Amino acid sequence: MATALNPNDVLIGTAEGPGIYMAPVGTAPPTDSTTALPATWSTLGYLSEDGVTLSQDTTSADIIPWQGRSPVRSMITARELAMEMVMIEFNQQNLAVYFGMPVNTGVPTSTWALDVISTAPTQVYSFVIDVSDLNVKLRYYIPRGSLSDAGDLVITDSGAMALPITMKCLDDNGTLLSIMYTTDGDEGVSLKQVKTTVPSA
Repeated sequence: MATALNPNDVLIGTAEGPGIYMAPVGTAPPTDSTTALPATWSTLGYLSEDGVTLSQDTTSADIIPWQGRSPVRSMITARELAMEMVMIEFNQQNLAVYFGMPVNTGVPTSTWALDVISTAPTQVYSFVIDVSDLNVKLRYYIPRGSLSDAGDLVITDSGAMALPITMKCLDDNGTLLSIMYTTDGDEGVSLKQVKTTVPSA
């Protein structure tokens, strides 16, 4: 527990390497924030300068006693996490993610086609976000995420054809998100998990 102000805990979210990765659900999860991800994890490439946004939405219910008019307890009854980003690399993988279509896991080719099917099943992926600043390395791991919203694909000659997406974090045995934190010299890794079964306040 922090007992004093620490400017080294004020972190800037600079991408570590490519910074953003995806893999098929069921891929072995990372166990720390420093080990390089295997080739089964592919990068989503360049993102817009806004980077990645993790948003949280909670619903709560208050318990008001018979003897009063103010809550004595408050329970979180629902929790949603989402990840938002704007991809600016225009390729077969990113278009498939943008339109919610199956991703071709084969070797990329110079000629390809993508059909957007109205009855395509929901695609679920795993994601990793890698961040570093000062001597700190952070890794955010989302075990299951699926497309919940996509912004406009603007076809223009005045900028990149951007692919804005929102991925909803889905429950994975009670976990929505794992955060791994390492500083230089640490013998171990600090792991924090965002659970769907958090005790009430």
